[in-house]
Amino acid sequence: MTLHTFKEHNYYAEITGYTNICSKQAITYLKNNRKTTKQNTEIQFYNSNLIATPNHLYFAILNSLHAFKNHTNISKSIAMENLLYASTQHQIQEAIQTIGLKPNMTKMAVTITGKNPQHIQTALNDLSTHLQTEPNDTVLDLTPKKNSQIKQTFNITPTMIKTITKNKKNNTALTDLIIEKMAVLTTKI
Repeated sequence: MTLHTFKEHNYYAEITGYTNICSKQAITYLKNNRKTTKQNTEIQFYNSNLIATPNHLYFAILNSLHAFKNHTNISKSIAMENLLYASTQHQIQEAIQTIGLKPNMTKMAVTITGKNPQHIQTALNDLSTHLQTEPNDTVLDLTPKKNSQIKQTFNITPTMIKTITKNKKNNTALTDLIIEKMAVLTTKI
């Protein structure tokens, strides 16, 4: 777990994950959290099998903050905008279907954003208590199985991987291609 600072936007974010969760319990928590927006933080859950490292979510958050700053946001909340960018989709329903948390999942990726680091930590502690488990960043790591799922979901071809790895390390190519797709998303809005 690392608290990320977005100085230009006066925002902070925690990017982490959880294993051994009950997704129905997590979804209930998320719905209740959205109703109360505890301490001005916004929480979003993701299918961790489709997250290509913490950088995937870091750049989704960064793009979301830029969208709100420039008044080009699609959604009304930073949390939902994060989901849109992370999924590289324009439509909220498509974003949820693509990369949202589904019933029967036992692990998830999480972002918590806000303007106060202490409030983010409080939200993280509250979530951990509710889920009865501690954060586990390993769900954000790339594995061969995740590589395959991510390539299929984000329509990343072997040619695209080959092209980008000419100048970069192979282990960052997948994440870099998703970040590029997020950048293209901003030009389509």
